[in-house]
Amino acid sequence: MMRIINYFIENKSLNYVLLIFILFLGINAYQNIPKELFPEISLDKISISGSYAGASADNLDKMAVRDIEDELGNIQGIDKIETVIKPGRFTIILNLINGADKADALNKAKDAIARSRQYLPSDMVEPTAQILMHNRPLIRLSLSSEHMNKGQLIETAKKVKSKISRNPFVSEVKIYGDANQEVSVQVNEEAVRAYGLDPTAIISAVSKLSYIYPIGDIKEGGNYIFLSTVNGKESKEEWESALIKIGEKQVRLGDVANVEISYPQNTTLSTFNGRKNVTLVISKGHEGNSMHISKDLRAFAEEKLAKEFPNVYFNFYQDTSKPVKDRLNTVISNLMFGLVLVFLSMTLLINVRIASVVAMGIPISFAIGIMLLYFMGYSINIVSLLGGLIVIGIVVDDAIVVSENIQRHMNEGLSPKEAVYMGVKEMFLPVTLATLTTVAAFLPLFMLTGEIKNFIILIPIAVVMILLGSLLESFVFLPLHAGELLKKQKNFINWEPLQSKYEAFLHHVIRLKYVFLFTFIVLIPVLSIITVKMLNFQFFPGFDGNYLYITGKSNVDTSIEETEEIAKVLEKYVLANKDTYALKATSTVVGFRRALSGENENGDNMLYITMELYDMKPQSFIDAYINPIFNFSFKFNDPEKIREKHTYDLAQDLKKEILPLMKKYDLEELGVVEDKPGLIKNDIQINFSGKENEKIALAMKRIEAKLSSIPHVKNVSNNAQFGKMEYKLRINAYGEQLGLSEVGIAQALSGYFLDSRKAMTFSDNGVMEIRTKAINKDSETTLTGFMIPTPSGSVVKLTDIVDIKKVRAYEKIEKRDGNTVKSVFANIDKKNTTSVNVLHDIKPLLEEIKDEGIEVNLLGENEKNQQFKNDMIRSLIIAVFLILITLLFIFPKIRYALMVMSVIPFTMLGALLGHMVVGVNLSMPSVIGMLGLAGVVINDGIIMLDFLHGTSDADKFYERAKLRLRPILITSITTFLGLFTLIFYATGQAVILQPIAISIGFGLLWGTVLNLIYLPALYAVVNKIHPSRD
Repeated sequence: MMRIINYFIENKSLNYVLLIFILFLGINAYQNIPKELFPEISLDKISISGSYAGASADNLDKMAVRDIEDELGNIQGIDKIETVIKPGRFTIILNLINGADKADALNKAKDAIARSRQYLPSDMVEPTAQILMHNRPLIRLSLSSEHMNKGQLIETAKKVKSKISRNPFVSEVKIYGDANQEVSVQVNEEAVRAYGLDPTAIISAVSKLSYIYPIGDIKEGGNYIFLSTVNGKESKEEWESALIKIGEKQVRLGDVANVEISYPQNTTLSTFNGRKNVTLVISKGHEGNSMHISKDLRAFAEEKLAKEFPNVYFNFYQDTSKPVKDRLNTVISNLMFGLVLVFLSMTLLINVRIASVVAMGIPISFAIGIMLLYFMGYSINIVSLLGGLIVIGIVVDDAIVVSENIQRHMNEGLSPKEAVYMGVKEMFLPVTLATLTTVAAFLPLFMLTGEIKNFIILIPIAVVMILLGSLLESFVFLPLHAGELLKKQKNFINWEPLQSKYEAFLHHVIRLKYVFLFTFIVLIPVLSIITVKMLNFQFFPGFDGNYLYITGKSNVDTSIEETEEIAKVLEKYVLANKDTYALKATSTVVGFRRALSGENENGDNMLYITMELYDMKPQSFIDAYINPIFNFSFKFNDPEKIREKHTYDLAQDLKKEILPLMKKYDLEELGVVEDKPGLIKNDIQINFSGKENEKIALAMKRIEAKLSSIPHVKNVSNNAQFGKMEYKLRINAYGEQLGLSEVGIAQALSGYFLDSRKAMTFSDNGVMEIRTKAINKDSETTLTGFMIPTPSGSVVKLTDIVDIKKVRAYEKIEKRDGNTVKSVFANIDKKNTTSVNVLHDIKPLLEEIKDEGIEVNLLGENEKNQQFKNDMIRSLIIAVFLILITLLFIFPKIRYALMVMSVIPFTMLGALLGHMVVGVNLSMPSVIGMLGLAGVVINDGIIMLDFLHGTSDADKFYERAKLRLRPILITSITTFLGLFTLIFYATGQAVILQPIAISIGFGLLWGTVLNLIYLPALYAVVNKIHPSRD
């Protein structure tokens, strides 16, 4: 390998050209690599969805879902099946085992659906299956107008969608509030009775008024003729004047029905800043820069759309490119600030020439890293950026050690060329293997399972790519710079006094080596256990986002118009206090919401208000003055940064203000939710299952009451809420005597009360559905007074021939592996407690409930914690073996490798103390940081033991240990300074990964003490080195 390195040292021209070429590739990769807030995630899940209008959740479960679940249960590779059934629709999620072939599972799921088709209703559309993707929209565009009606606004939205879809980087444009025109035939049952017509025959006759399919063709004498119909009628008047034949009678449709050609009533109503609107949700593809696409869309709307549609207001909101830009600026400024700190520290600790050599290599390392990320198909996002920020201090270690060793040889009198060769030769193996130990520590993160893997995986990828770039730079390009820039010179700081004091201290250590070792081996584990017990654990740390969400639910029988009035009151309050909440925009949806449990719900009684807030004011001198300089924006008074309170505090204030409305409008649920990591919907979720529903309901009430009584627990809710009333019709003896059947009665009623398609027709805008219903469909009197035709030709009142049983079933049914479960949900104030503490408080009650024969399962953070714990144990074992194997390349005797590795568990105390110093809870990222720390702290151990290895004489032992003081201190200090801003000044989503930096930074500082004191003492004990007698 040294031949290749020496070849590059000798061929300077080749070296410079290669360097320029790599920088060009890096810049090109940075310009073209996709930039987004979070990576596009393909989950290890298959989603199956189906619908049947008018069916209750219980009915849909019996007639469709159970059969599909039975077929799906035979598919191999499924970990668990989760089902949610709501009135009219259902969703089945297949959670695959880790490593399962998603394409194969998808095909088998489709086959299972096809096999169950024989059991499904004949008029039910076959359920669809797809691989679940975690896509995030790029931006939303609101269209509103004071001069257009709903239909005109929808048509405008469709035109805008068509234009925006031409952008090559836009993958999808969805219209919320979209609908197609339909022909609605509203049958007047009184008129039907007056004409003496069969009500069932009316519906059948309507279905025959339009035929949209080809009739055939004629080929004659070179003429080719297609045959088709005119596809029904074109106008309301034509439809109403159409003659229909019922038995022996003929009537015009308009005599027995009202016909409307219009857009159907929406199941959701939406507004933007108080104006009714239609929303376009725009998503980007894998390629493309979010910031550039957003900028292009805004310019397109301003320059083109506004002129073409002057009566329409175009407002962009929930622009995810903005946080991408903000976080990119933040990370760039942190990187630049870290570079400055690293450069200054190296200048002070060594000299300006070495600092320059090392600093020159950093952009080269990052250019190689970005280039590799780009070619591997990854993107720049918040996760990969933070991975780069984490590695900024580590990436200089290789360069510092190599350049410092070259400088040492120059100071000893070697020529620059000889010093470069000898310095690189001596450091090649230890530096290469030290880098590989860091890589080995991060590699097992690829083995994480579940959704956490998709979120975290870019951290080890970014770290490994940049570290490999650093290694290449240290042995190919750094020698070139070092040979030209480094000269024989004294360091800025005279290290000899410090080295002498360290040597003197080592004499004391070796004299009392057994006492020191005993102290380290006993005291550190005890202190670590005490510190762990003093710290709280949470899966993810909270962060300050830019959104608040008001979610509400009224009585199940509330109409959408009534719910809209409630939403208006809330919206009016929010807009009136926009300065208080630093409100940028509001978006309100009625008929849909994301519940406190995190589940999406639809219904006339639902409301959901999204509040987009301005950014927080700068919270420190770094944010206010340093970041604007180092990210080159120079925005010292950014008008977007005006919010003075954190979203958590604003959420508490808002909740207090709107809570009285809950009682005033008799709302079942009203809450305020902040942004949170999407991996966990609820901090606490407790599932109950069993055969005795009454016992389960009572147990849930007890748990809810207990949770509500615990301080700092909020948003307690459940999924066992009753839905709308259901009337079950049973034919009585009189009905049977008349020759009526359940099927005949159902068919007669469905044409009037089931809003379903009866036929199709065409319009200028495409296909239109023809639907029928009773003109007074939504009246109980219409139902009870409905006249049913009998086989003899007479009619009879519905209530005379059926018994009506009134039941109120659950609003939705949730199942796990085919078994119905009821759940209690809660979230917590993470500033003051953790889910672990809360679950500990309710554990006695849960045990009581289990003793009553009810099955209890803990999900939420608890489930993720258990999964993560198992993953990390496996990852730690793999990391230990990989590090051990790497160390054995340097130290053939396993005892030396184990000596270096013995430092790893002791460094955890530093990581734990770091969390206490910064005031941050332990979390999942903390543990990942500790795993990475294992590879980082080993590097200094290698540097120390590599020089001590083979030493048996005390004087040589002291001399060699003293020589390693400077590189160990310098690499540790520069690594910590590189992480400095992320440790102490993390903002926004960066807070999620702050614990990683704390674990590595503080763990490394403590690890430095261990490598300078504990490791020499251990080496002296193992090799029986005794103190000098002088």
